[in-house]
Amino acid sequence: MCRDGARLVHEKVIAPINTDQLKVFVIWTPRYPGDNRKRAVAAAGIVPDSRATHFWDANGYLPREYGGILDLPEGDQFAWDTYMVFGRGTEWNHALPRPHNWMHQMSKSLGRDDPRWLDGDEFAKTVARMVSE
Repeated sequence: MCRDGARLVHEKVIAPINTDQLKVFVIWTPRYPGDNRKRAVAAAGIVPDSRATHFWDANGYLPREYGGILDLPEGDQFAWDTYMVFGRGTEWNHALPRPHNWMHQMSKSLGRDDPRWLDGDEFAKTVARMVSE
């Protein structure tokens, strides 16, 4: 559970966008010993926006599935600390959709030099542009 990344995305991306067209889904999942539902519920306060819906993924289903969708390195396909943007009209059904854009803070998997390393200002521009389309 990356609280720092969630805080950054809330402050730089979500809070400045003043429209109900933005929907936010925050998926908390265990990555390290001690990560659990109780800690996820407490961490939800980091993203207090009324447009945000928080989920607890106890089994890490979404991070494992998105590890493949995002083509993460073989042997380390667990997409945690990822921040994804989906376009208007994206369908969520039996096949998970590919994000329009995404960034991450997976230092062990991809590293800080990866071009998709989370840059709050760039991510904010992407999200704002998509919301206005």
